[in-house]
Amino acid sequence: MQIISTHDREILAQNLGLVRRAIWHDMLIASLRAFGNFDFSLVQVATLYMLDDEGEPTIKHVAEALGRSVSATSRLLDQLVERGLIGRREDKQDRRARRVFLTEQGRAFLRTFEQNRADAQLAIMVYLSPEEQAQVAQAMTLLAEAARRHSHHEEQAKTGTTEQKIIDK
Repeated sequence: MQIISTHDREILAQNLGLVRRAIWHDMLIASLRAFGNFDFSLVQVATLYMLDDEGEPTIKHVAEALGRSVSATSRLLDQLVERGLIGRREDKQDRRARRVFLTEQGRAFLRTFEQNRADAQLAIMVYLSPEEQAQVAQAMTLLAEAARRHSHHEEQAKTGTTEQKIIDK
């Protein structure tokens, strides 16, 4: 694994910060407009993404993942159920446990949120030459591949899979 120098890492962090700030600003404003009077919090959005990734965790699992108490998490989930973004059902193996899942409305919320982010990113890219846009597109493809590898690695860590693939580039 190649490690970049501390100086290069600091410059990269600063540049990514500038880009993310511009994207987040535009994305959040667009999302607020798209969702009208629907106020949402960061923890609600994080919960929706977690459910999108993990399927149907128990309420206890959601609480542990978010670092919150079960009662606070239950109230948070109640709000999301009320808005139709998630649903609850009884666990088939343990009738005392409740599982939560993303509804189609919740998926549509995330798709809109992600589309607003992509639109904000593309709005910034118009200030690049066609060659620069191609470079950014190539870099984004590499980052997407790195994200897939990261997700795969995280999944292996969760399931206890010890098989490791070494990727040489």
